[in-house]
Amino acid sequence: MMNVCKKCGVELDVNMNYCPLCGYKTNISGEESTHNKDELYDFQDLSNVQKRKIFWNLSLIVLLVGIFTSTVIDLVVNKNITWSKYTIAVGLALVIHISLVVFLHTRIIPLLIFGFTTSSLLIVLLDWINKSLDWSITMGVPLLFCIYLIILIVTLLIKKSRQKGVNLIAYVLLAIAVTGICTEGILSFHINKILNLHWSLILFASMVAVSAILLYIHFRLKKVTNLRKFFHL
Repeated sequence: MMNVCKKCGVELDVNMNYCPLCGYKTNISGEESTHNKDELYDFQDLSNVQKRKIFWNLSLIVLLVGIFTSTVIDLVVNKNITWSKYTIAVGLALVIHISLVVFLHTRIIPLLIFGFTTSSLLIVLLDWINKSLDWSITMGVPLLFCIYLIILIVTLLIKKSRQKGVNLIAYVLLAIAVTGICTEGILSFHINKILNLHWSLILFASMVAVSAILLYIHFRLKKVTNLRKFFHL
């Protein structure tokens, strides 16, 4: 049976619970519709797919307007594209990643692969515009690869966790620690041609200590006591 708006007659998709033209709800009961014929849809009544599409549309509008505005200002002031190329690159990266999250949110591996590929191409293109391919190849792409690999591992750990609690915080802290190691390692190797770690080791030791406590609380104390009572929540 075709889904049609009872107010304006517009043909609707099967999963739509409101009319995009007049805003009339299509999923309310007959008794309720007789009393609220002019009631507009509420954001909370939308399906998850509709909410993601609305978020994507609004984000796209805001980011594209920001990219266009910064480019025009740069052209007017400097008669050329100078600093706005960084705004364009960041804006396009956000558009791509938001689109990937909206349309591939349940497919983690393709999402991360496309995200890494597009981000790498953007920083290489930005470096090429600056007439150099120095930092993008030696620092940018390797660092992006480490970050996306860490995100993939943490995401898989979270998905495989039967009980989700403070262990999720521990996983994130460990990811930050490993990211610090990768960042300082890549930067030091690029600048000094040797692997030399200082602040990242301190960060790693601190994060590992805190993560160990959180994991102990999650896997041991939860067996003998209620965490809500333990933390007086």
